[in-house]
Amino acid sequence: MYAPTPFGIMLKETRENAHLSQGELAETLGKTAQYISNIEKGKNNSPPDDSALLLLTQKLALNNDDAAKFRLLAYADRGMLPPELFRYVSESPTLISLITYAMNNQFSEDYWGQMLQKINKQQKGKKT
Repeated sequence: MYAPTPFGIMLKETRENAHLSQGELAETLGKTAQYISNIEKGKNNSPPDDSALLLLTQKLALNNDDAAKFRLLAYADRGMLPPELFRYVSESPTLISLITYAMNNQFSEDYWGQMLQKINKQQKGKKT
């Protein structure tokens, strides 16, 4: 049994919001509708590469934040991080320790959202 991945779910939602058929989106990549269907259903464990992702984000008219999330989810489907994120994390032992601590203590998404708000607030305070 197959289960949709977060990337497949986002692909389907954004495709439907853009009022595109699987075939129309597949044409962008020179693929078949079945290719898009398989990704959306979790049957394809090989999401598009960066050049194909760029074409998809343009066709789907994703904003910068959604395009970044889309790319990150595609890499996650491959069990990877985007190269620039991998480099940044791997070069920061403190960040690795923080992530490990958060994992071991099961920090929630809500918690991380609050932390991001605090960081943003601090950064804005420094700019004034």
